[in-house]
Amino acid sequence: MEALILCGGFATRLEPITLFIPKPLLPVGGKPVIEYIVSDISSLGIKKITISTNKKFADQFEYWMRKWEGNSQGVEIGMVVEPTLHDGHKFGAIKGIEYAIEQKDIDDDLLIVAGDNFYTFSLGRLIEKFRNGCKPTICAYDVGSLEGAKRFGVIRTEGEKVLEFQEKPDSPKSTLVSTGIYAFPKKMLGRFRQYLEGSNNPDAPGYFLQWLISDTELHAVVYNENWFDIGTIDMYKRVFAMFHKEQIE
Repeated sequence: MEALILCGGFATRLEPITLFIPKPLLPVGGKPVIEYIVSDISSLGIKKITISTNKKFADQFEYWMRKWEGNSQGVEIGMVVEPTLHDGHKFGAIKGIEYAIEQKDIDDDLLIVAGDNFYTFSLGRLIEKFRNGCKPTICAYDVGSLEGAKRFGVIRTEGEKVLEFQEKPDSPKSTLVSTGIYAFPKKMLGRFRQYLEGSNNPDAPGYFLQWLISDTELHAVVYNENWFDIGTIDMYKRVFAMFHKEQIE
């Protein structure tokens, strides 16, 4: 299995901070967000990781890759650079995934993680479920309120099977949301290109999952530990303050 970390966005909701620093490189607890993700992925025995970013922030990710202390652990980190310099020209998540698969010639099961995820659990249960069922599997989290769920892709499940997916709905049918973490079998990687060839939305992964479950069984693994989508300044301040307090105490 390989892993792909999506860092191609410009994080306009976090401006002015992200005019200069990409969201996955924002510090939390003394190290950048992406470092937590990479550490978790490598702990699962995944040794090949690709970071997908844009031309504006490529140099900053290259610098972090050179400095990352885990390089001695036998993990190979590569990078794919989308030829975009600002939000108006961004690829979008699904197009970015397809571009990375093509550029890196990925031909293996693939763990995909959005680079603005901050979580305190291991993805081990997700990978175990995926390997046991060989079905596309997503990481899910219960945000606890219908109002809060409106900001995310909302799923309705029966057991571990996903029955329905709503992308940022006005009237959510559930408080269970997708975290932007997915595992796909290699035989299904061509579905990203197929989806894009149908002139579908190239950005939000939720639209891809809505399209996918029309003919494909999709599973979900629900986590109860801490999970945050660092998409706004308020949320970033909350996570930053939480870890700063823990360090002081």
